[in-house]
This record gives sequence, C-alpha cells and structure tokens, in this order.
Amino acid sequence: MNMKIKMTLLLTAAALLMGGCGKSTVSESTADTAAAEVTAADLLGGIEDEKLDGIIMSGDEKFDKNAGKFFSVESADILDGGILYNTEDGYADEISAIKFADGIDGQKILKDRLESRTSTFRDYRPEELDKLEKAKVLKIGGFDVLIISDRADEFEKALGKKL
Repeated sequence: MNMKIKMTLLLTAAALLMGGCGKSTVSESTADTAAAEVTAADLLGGIEDEKLDGIIMSGDEKFDKNAGKFFSVESADILDGGILYNTEDGYADEISAIKFADGIDGQKILKDRLESRTSTFRDYRPEELDKLEKAKVLKIGGFDVLIISDRADEFEKALGKKL
C-alpha cells in the first residue's frame, strides 16, 4: 500500500510540475504575441515633447518616399515604423521606431542614422552634440529604436511599458 501511495504522489507531483511548465510557456507565447501586435503608432502614441512636434508613419507618402534617405533601405524593407521629430526649431530630437524585414540589421542602420545626424549637427548646431552623444539605439519588442533627446531615459522607459 505504501508503494501505491508513493507512486501516486510522484505521478501527481510530476503532473503538477509539467502543468506549471506549460503555463509558463503559454505566458511567454502570449507576451510575444502581444508584443508582435503593437504597432509603431501604438508605440509612439502619447509620447509628448515640445521638441518632438512632427510625426510621420510608414504608409505615409512622406515616410515611404524618404525611407531610403533616412534608413538606406527600400520602403518594402520596413514592415512598420514611425518617426517623431522636430519640425521648425532645428533641434536634433528624434525618436525612430522601425520594424525592419528579416535579414536587415536595424541596429546598424539606426547607428548609421545617428552618425549622419551627428555629422549634420556638428556644423549646423554644435550645441546639440551633447544630446547626440547620449542618444540611444536599442531594441524594444520587434522594433529597432533610436532616441535622440535630453529625455532619452524617460522615453526608453515609456516605450518599454507599452509592450
């Protein structure tokens, strides 16, 4: 009888452990699916700053027309994306969130973009260089993100909370 009880307890414990692993996997899958469903508009929506007064999104004619210039790729290589930027005051501030097609090194592309912006502002408005040197290039969900702002840490946290 003791052997039957021990065997029952072992099987029950094994079943509970396996059930727990299954739930963890489901949670991770659910989290991955939720992150995959977040769009660039969702990610950038609600980000407010007086120096980020313009926005263009993939699908907009202006965005698609300039994708090659901004990111050195065809617009077809951008699955989703958007840019918050400064329109009139000549600030370097920008938040780009881009979901590139498979096989595209988005981190390198955004580092190149940062380098280009730094070169532009070195002569144009050198007082912006400190901000550019502290810029962030990171991965948030399926997006490659460039943040150029005095509030880069704050924006990074705000974007991360949306996933």
